[in-house]
Amino acid sequence: MFRNHLTLPLQSPGRFYCFPESAGHYQPDPEHEVRRDAGAMQAFNLHLVTAGSGFVELDGRRRELRAGDCFLYFPGDRQVYYAHPDHPWAIKWIHFYGSGIAADLKARGFRRAVPWRPRTAAELEARFDELLAEIERHKLLHPSRVAMLLYGVLAEFIEQAEPLSAPAAGPPAAAARRILALLPELQAAAAEPFDLDAWAERAETNRYAFCRWFRRAVGQTPLQFVTLCRIQRAKALLVERPELSVGEVARQSGYETAGYFNKRFQESENMTPTAYRQQFAGRRALRR
Repeated sequence: MFRNHLTLPLQSPGRFYCFPESAGHYQPDPEHEVRRDAGAMQAFNLHLVTAGSGFVELDGRRRELRAGDCFLYFPGDRQVYYAHPDHPWAIKWIHFYGSGIAADLKARGFRRAVPWRPRTAAELEARFDELLAEIERHKLLHPSRVAMLLYGVLAEFIEQAEPLSAPAAGPPAAAARRILALLPELQAAAAEPFDLDAWAERAETNRYAFCRWFRRAVGQTPLQFVTLCRIQRAKALLVERPELSVGEVARQSGYETAGYFNKRFQESENMTPTAYRQQFAGRRALRR
Protein backbone atom coordinates (compact mmCIF):
# COMPACT_ATOMS: atom_id res chain seq x y z
CA MET A 1 0.00 0.00 0.00
CA PHE A 2 1.29 3.48 -0.92
CA ARG A 3 1.51 6.04 1.88
CA ASN A 4 2.63 9.60 1.33
CA HIS A 5 3.33 11.16 4.73
CA LEU A 6 4.61 14.77 4.61
CA THR A 7 5.82 16.57 7.73
CA LEU A 8 6.80 20.16 8.53
CA PRO A 9 8.58 21.68 11.55
CA LEU A 10 6.39 23.50 14.06
CA GLN A 11 6.12 27.25 13.62
CA SER A 12 6.31 29.73 16.48
CA PRO A 13 2.98 30.27 18.25
CA GLY A 14 0.92 33.01 16.70
CA ARG A 15 2.91 33.25 13.47
CA PHE A 16 0.09 31.95 11.28
CA TYR A 17 -3.67 31.76 11.58
CA CYS A 18 -3.34 28.07 10.63
CA PHE A 19 -0.46 25.82 9.61
CA PRO A 20 -0.05 22.09 8.90
CA GLU A 21 2.07 19.89 11.15
CA SER A 22 1.78 17.03 8.67
CA ALA A 23 -0.33 15.95 5.72
CA GLY A 24 -0.58 13.15 3.24
CA HIS A 25 -2.63 10.64 1.35
CA TYR A 26 -2.95 6.88 1.80
CA GLN A 27 -4.06 4.36 -0.78
CA PRO A 28 -6.41 1.52 0.25
CA ASP A 29 -5.12 -0.72 3.03
CA PRO A 30 -7.51 -3.08 4.88
CA GLU A 31 -5.19 -2.95 7.90
CA HIS A 32 -5.21 0.83 8.26
CA GLU A 33 -6.29 1.60 11.82
CA VAL A 34 -5.64 4.50 14.20
CA ARG A 35 -6.40 4.54 17.93
CA ARG A 36 -5.30 7.56 19.98
CA ASP A 37 -6.15 8.10 23.62
CA ALA A 38 -7.61 11.43 24.74
CA GLY A 39 -4.84 14.01 24.93
CA ALA A 40 -2.45 12.08 22.70
CA MET A 41 -2.69 14.53 19.77
CA GLN A 42 -2.66 18.29 20.26
CA ALA A 43 -3.44 19.20 16.65
CA PHE A 44 -6.60 19.22 14.58
CA ASN A 45 -7.02 16.13 12.42
CA LEU A 46 -9.02 16.49 9.18
CA HIS A 47 -9.55 13.49 6.87
CA LEU A 48 -11.28 13.30 3.49
CA VAL A 49 -12.33 9.89 2.16
CA THR A 50 -11.61 9.76 -1.58
CA ALA A 51 -12.50 6.11 -2.32
CA GLY A 52 -13.75 3.00 -0.54
CA SER A 53 -15.05 3.24 3.00
CA GLY A 54 -14.07 3.03 6.63
CA PHE A 55 -15.33 3.65 10.15
CA VAL A 56 -15.12 6.33 12.80
CA GLU A 57 -16.06 5.63 16.42
CA LEU A 58 -17.70 8.47 18.34
CA ASP A 59 -19.56 8.35 21.65
CA GLY A 60 -19.56 4.57 21.61
CA ARG A 61 -21.09 4.44 18.13
CA ARG A 62 -19.50 3.31 14.91
CA ARG A 63 -20.21 5.37 11.79
CA GLU A 64 -19.36 4.23 8.29
CA LEU A 65 -17.87 6.85 5.96
CA ARG A 66 -17.68 6.59 2.19
CA ALA A 67 -16.03 8.50 -0.64
CA GLY A 68 -16.81 12.20 -0.30
CA ASP A 69 -17.23 12.11 3.48
CA CYS A 70 -14.80 13.64 5.94
CA PHE A 71 -14.17 13.82 9.67
CA LEU A 72 -12.52 16.35 11.94
CA TYR A 73 -11.01 15.71 15.38
CA PHE A 74 -10.19 18.56 17.74
CA PRO A 75 -6.95 18.72 19.74
CA GLY A 76 -7.05 16.32 22.67
CA ASP A 77 -9.91 14.21 21.31
CA ARG A 78 -9.85 10.46 21.61
CA GLN A 79 -9.50 9.19 18.04
CA VAL A 80 -10.57 5.85 16.62
CA TYR A 81 -10.88 5.27 12.89
CA TYR A 82 -10.07 2.39 10.54
CA ALA A 83 -10.59 1.09 7.03
CA HIS A 84 -13.34 -1.27 5.96
CA PRO A 85 -11.74 -4.74 5.65
CA ASP A 86 -13.43 -5.58 2.36
CA HIS A 87 -13.33 -2.24 0.51
CA PRO A 88 -10.83 -0.11 2.42
CA TRP A 89 -10.75 3.61 2.02
CA ALA A 90 -8.26 5.89 0.33
CA ILE A 91 -7.83 9.08 2.35
CA LYS A 92 -6.25 12.51 2.27
CA TRP A 93 -5.53 14.14 5.61
CA ILE A 94 -4.04 17.14 7.42
CA HIS A 95 -2.90 17.62 11.01
CA PHE A 96 -2.89 21.36 11.67
CA TYR A 97 -2.79 24.04 14.37
CA GLY A 98 -2.86 27.85 14.49
CA SER A 99 -3.39 31.05 16.41
CA GLY A 100 -7.04 31.63 15.52
CA ILE A 101 -8.49 28.54 13.93
CA ALA A 102 -9.86 26.89 17.09
CA ALA A 103 -12.05 29.82 18.11
CA ASP A 104 -13.16 30.36 14.52
CA LEU A 105 -14.19 26.74 14.00
CA LYS A 106 -16.17 26.71 17.22
CA ALA A 107 -17.85 30.00 16.39
CA ARG A 108 -18.97 28.50 13.08
CA GLY A 109 -20.54 25.46 14.71
CA PHE A 110 -17.67 22.98 14.50
CA ARG A 111 -17.48 22.22 18.21
CA ARG A 112 -16.84 18.51 18.41
CA ALA A 113 -15.78 15.51 16.38
CA VAL A 114 -18.59 14.76 13.96
CA PRO A 115 -18.51 13.07 10.53
CA TRP A 116 -19.21 15.63 7.82
CA ARG A 117 -20.21 15.59 4.18
CA PRO A 118 -19.15 18.46 1.89
CA ARG A 119 -21.72 19.40 -0.71
CA THR A 120 -19.13 19.03 -3.50
CA ALA A 121 -16.25 16.89 -2.33
CA ALA A 122 -14.34 17.46 -5.58
CA GLU A 123 -13.74 21.10 -4.66
CA LEU A 124 -12.48 20.18 -1.21
CA GLU A 125 -10.22 17.49 -2.66
CA ALA A 126 -8.78 20.00 -5.13
CA ARG A 127 -7.77 22.26 -2.23
CA PHE A 128 -6.18 19.26 -0.49
CA ASP A 129 -4.22 18.46 -3.64
CA GLU A 130 -2.89 22.02 -3.96
CA LEU A 131 -1.61 21.94 -0.40
CA LEU A 132 -0.06 18.48 -0.70
CA ALA A 133 1.64 19.43 -3.97
CA GLU A 134 3.15 22.57 -2.43
CA ILE A 135 4.54 20.72 0.59
CA GLU A 136 5.88 17.87 -1.53
CA ARG A 137 7.48 20.18 -4.08
CA HIS A 138 8.89 22.96 -1.90
CA LYS A 139 8.78 21.67 1.68
CA LEU A 140 9.12 24.81 3.83
CA LEU A 141 10.58 27.22 1.26
CA HIS A 142 7.32 29.21 1.12
CA PRO A 143 5.67 28.96 4.55
CA SER A 144 3.22 31.79 3.89
CA ARG A 145 2.00 29.95 0.77
CA VAL A 146 1.61 26.74 2.78
CA ALA A 147 -0.47 28.64 5.34
CA MET A 148 -2.54 30.22 2.56
CA LEU A 149 -3.25 26.86 0.92
CA LEU A 150 -4.25 25.31 4.24
CA TYR A 151 -6.59 28.23 4.82
CA GLY A 152 -8.12 27.42 1.42
CA VAL A 153 -8.76 23.83 2.54
CA LEU A 154 -10.37 24.97 5.78
CA ALA A 155 -12.42 27.70 4.12
CA GLU A 156 -13.78 25.16 1.63
CA PHE A 157 -14.52 22.72 4.45
CA ILE A 158 -16.26 25.34 6.62
CA GLU A 159 -18.32 26.60 3.69
CA GLN A 160 -19.45 23.20 2.45
CA ALA A 161 -19.51 20.73 5.31
CA GLU A 162 -22.80 19.49 6.71
CA PRO A 163 -23.24 16.95 9.53
CA LEU A 164 -23.36 13.44 8.16
CA SER A 165 -26.80 12.50 9.42
CA ALA A 166 -28.25 10.58 6.50
CA PRO A 167 -26.76 8.55 3.65
CA ALA A 168 -28.50 10.70 1.03
CA ALA A 169 -27.68 14.14 2.43
CA GLY A 170 -26.44 15.58 -0.86
CA PRO A 171 -27.61 15.54 -4.48
CA PRO A 172 -26.67 12.66 -6.75
CA ALA A 173 -23.15 13.17 -8.06
CA ALA A 174 -24.30 13.49 -11.68
CA ALA A 175 -26.88 16.14 -10.75
CA ALA A 176 -24.32 18.10 -8.76
CA ARG A 177 -21.89 18.03 -11.70
CA ARG A 178 -24.56 19.29 -14.10
CA ILE A 179 -25.48 22.15 -11.80
CA LEU A 180 -21.88 23.16 -11.12
CA ALA A 181 -21.14 23.08 -14.85
CA LEU A 182 -23.97 25.56 -15.42
CA LEU A 183 -22.73 28.12 -12.89
CA PRO A 184 -20.43 30.09 -15.25
CA GLU A 185 -23.25 30.44 -17.77
CA LEU A 186 -25.75 31.37 -15.08
CA GLN A 187 -23.34 34.00 -13.80
CA ALA A 188 -22.81 35.42 -17.30
CA ALA A 189 -26.57 35.59 -17.90
CA ALA A 190 -27.46 36.95 -14.47
CA ALA A 191 -28.58 40.35 -15.82
CA GLU A 192 -31.14 38.65 -18.07
CA PRO A 193 -34.60 37.67 -16.77
CA PHE A 194 -34.23 34.55 -14.67
CA ASP A 195 -36.24 31.63 -16.04
CA LEU A 196 -36.15 28.85 -13.46
CA ASP A 197 -37.85 26.29 -15.69
CA ALA A 198 -35.39 26.90 -18.52
CA TRP A 199 -32.37 26.41 -16.27
CA ALA A 200 -33.92 23.32 -14.71
CA GLU A 201 -34.44 21.88 -18.19
CA ARG A 202 -30.78 22.52 -19.01
CA ALA A 203 -29.87 20.59 -15.85
CA GLU A 204 -32.11 17.74 -17.09
CA THR A 205 -34.57 17.95 -14.23
CA ASN A 206 -37.67 19.83 -13.05
CA ARG A 207 -37.78 23.15 -11.19
CA TYR A 208 -38.36 21.57 -7.78
CA ALA A 209 -35.48 19.11 -7.98
CA PHE A 210 -33.28 21.82 -9.52
CA CYS A 211 -33.84 24.16 -6.56
CA ARG A 212 -33.22 21.36 -4.07
CA TRP A 213 -30.08 20.09 -5.78
CA PHE A 214 -28.79 23.61 -6.44
CA ARG A 215 -29.01 24.50 -2.78
CA ARG A 216 -27.23 21.29 -1.78
CA ALA A 217 -24.47 21.76 -4.37
CA VAL A 218 -23.93 25.52 -4.08
CA GLY A 219 -25.12 26.36 -0.57
CA GLN A 220 -27.77 28.88 -1.67
CA THR A 221 -30.87 29.03 -3.82
CA PRO A 222 -30.64 29.75 -7.57
CA LEU A 223 -32.19 33.19 -7.05
CA GLN A 224 -29.75 34.02 -4.24
CA PHE A 225 -26.87 33.11 -6.56
CA VAL A 226 -28.29 35.23 -9.37
CA THR A 227 -28.78 38.15 -6.99
CA LEU A 228 -25.15 37.98 -5.87
CA CYS A 229 -24.03 37.94 -9.50
CA ARG A 230 -26.20 40.97 -10.27
CA ILE A 231 -24.83 42.88 -7.28
CA GLN A 232 -21.30 42.02 -8.35
CA ARG A 233 -21.98 43.42 -11.83
CA ALA A 234 -23.64 46.52 -10.38
CA LYS A 235 -20.66 47.28 -8.15
CA ALA A 236 -18.32 47.09 -11.12
CA LEU A 237 -20.55 49.39 -13.21
CA LEU A 238 -20.91 51.91 -10.38
CA VAL A 239 -17.14 52.29 -10.20
CA GLU A 240 -16.07 51.78 -13.82
CA ARG A 241 -18.93 53.68 -15.52
CA PRO A 242 -19.45 56.91 -13.54
CA GLU A 243 -21.43 58.41 -16.46
CA LEU A 244 -24.24 55.86 -15.94
CA SER A 245 -27.14 56.82 -13.73
CA VAL A 246 -28.10 54.52 -10.89
CA GLY A 247 -31.22 53.64 -12.84
CA GLU A 248 -29.14 52.59 -15.86
CA VAL A 249 -26.82 50.56 -13.64
CA ALA A 250 -29.90 48.86 -12.25
CA ARG A 251 -31.18 48.06 -15.74
CA GLN A 252 -27.84 46.70 -16.94
CA SER A 253 -27.58 44.56 -13.79
CA GLY A 254 -30.96 42.91 -14.28
CA TYR A 255 -33.33 45.12 -12.30
CA GLU A 256 -36.33 46.83 -13.91
CA THR A 257 -36.65 49.59 -11.31
CA ALA A 258 -34.06 51.64 -9.46
CA GLY A 259 -36.12 51.40 -6.27
CA TYR A 260 -35.98 47.60 -6.13
CA PHE A 261 -32.30 47.67 -7.10
CA ASN A 262 -31.56 50.10 -4.27
CA LYS A 263 -33.32 47.82 -1.81
CA ARG A 264 -31.41 44.71 -2.89
CA PHE A 265 -28.09 46.55 -3.05
CA GLN A 266 -28.48 47.96 0.45
CA GLU A 267 -29.46 44.54 1.82
CA SER A 268 -26.27 43.10 0.33
CA GLU A 269 -23.76 45.91 0.89
CA ASN A 270 -25.21 47.86 3.86
CA MET A 271 -25.16 51.08 1.84
CA THR A 272 -26.92 52.61 -1.14
CA PRO A 273 -25.51 52.36 -4.67
CA THR A 274 -24.83 56.09 -4.61
CA ALA A 275 -22.88 55.84 -1.35
CA TYR A 276 -20.88 52.94 -2.77
CA ARG A 277 -20.01 54.95 -5.89
CA GLN A 278 -18.98 57.98 -3.81
CA GLN A 279 -16.32 55.91 -2.04
CA PHE A 280 -14.38 55.78 -5.32
CA ALA A 281 -15.11 59.25 -6.70
CA GLY A 282 -12.18 60.85 -4.86
CA ARG A 283 -9.75 58.22 -6.11
CA ARG A 284 -10.67 58.95 -9.73
CA ALA A 285 -10.14 62.67 -9.18
CA LEU A 286 -6.69 62.07 -7.72
CA ARG A 287 -5.61 59.98 -10.72
CA ARG A 288 -6.53 62.71 -13.20
